[in-house]
Amino acid sequence: MKPSLLLLACLGLLSTAFGKVETWTNTDGQTMEAEAISANAKYVSFRKADGSKFIYQMEKLSMADQERLKPLISTTTDQASPESAPAPAAKPAPAIAGKLTAEIAGKLVSLKGKSLTPVSRETVIGSKYYAIYFSAHWCPPCRGFTPELVAAYKDLKAKNPDFEVVFVSSDQSNDDMKTYMTEYKMPWPAVRFDASKSIPAVQKHRGNGIPHLVFVTSDGEVLSSSYVGDKYVGPQKVLKDIQKKLAGES
Repeated sequence: MKPSLLLLACLGLLSTAFGKVETWTNTDGQTMEAEAISANAKYVSFRKADGSKFIYQMEKLSMADQERLKPLISTTTDQASPESAPAPAAKPAPAIAGKLTAEIAGKLVSLKGKSLTPVSRETVIGSKYYAIYFSAHWCPPCRGFTPELVAAYKDLKAKNPDFEVVFVSSDQSNDDMKTYMTEYKMPWPAVRFDASKSIPAVQKHRGNGIPHLVFVTSDGEVLSSSYVGDKYVGPQKVLKDIQKKLAGES
């Protein structure tokens, strides 16, 4: 077989393997249905059956799925050697859709071991919905609700990768915030402690008390809140609304 025909055959096989919606499993054993579009060593671009796209961290997929994606990485990575290929032109940063997404991108941290590390802007690109969680370690009702949210999040995130919880701490210090996230193993990102009061799209959703959960779109449109006017209805009601809304989209 001629080299050109062999290449076309290989590409045809890859198209068959990755040109359809498949089941993917993350490191927690949760599954999601999506088509793998492109990939590199750190991120995978997926497309859901409804056409919406999202980016997922490669390291959060199971080892078996990471192996499955290796052929896709090789087809979306420039194979030319540095000596023979000209330096690629710098590519503009991906556009970030949504006012809220644009304001929090680059201002998030996540728990890695017992340290808080910066979250890349790419992590939130493609997010369609957010649950903004105002909470603190010193607040007993917060400590009562957080385990419930952690448990629900794992299932919600696996089935709806374009959904994200963002923690906004009301603790007294960054160390207190880190202690809270570590103790309850929060799997979601948090707004940096020193940045939470300088983000208008976050500040506008603060209520009069905590725990306070707000379900919003990437543009900041409120879909459900712990506060209905001046009445406090609690975060459990919002969590149920989130589960109902996302169940209709997954």
